[in-house]
Amino acid sequence: MKLLTLEDYEKAGESFWPKYWYVAKELGEDAKAEDIIKVLESIGTVALRLKMEEKEGPFGFNKKADDGTENGTEETDISDNVGSEQ
Repeated sequence: MKLLTLEDYEKAGESFWPKYWYVAKELGEDAKAEDIIKVLESIGTVALRLKMEEKEGPFGFNKKADDGTENGTEETDISDNVGSEQ
């Protein structure tokens, strides 16, 4: 198991602390750290769910282009050429 370095904590803190202080401010001056963490986790769950609902899709081969065709390509009928050699 790798040990975390101070740099690892600093990097994680850059993302964590603004969220922590936001929740602490919303809960008020008397909020306990335990309560802040519980609310932070709950808000994170809701935020993740909202972000997933915003996500565009489908992707890849099933994606429809603006003109209604798949992948922006035109559909072609190749049935006339199947099995015939010239």
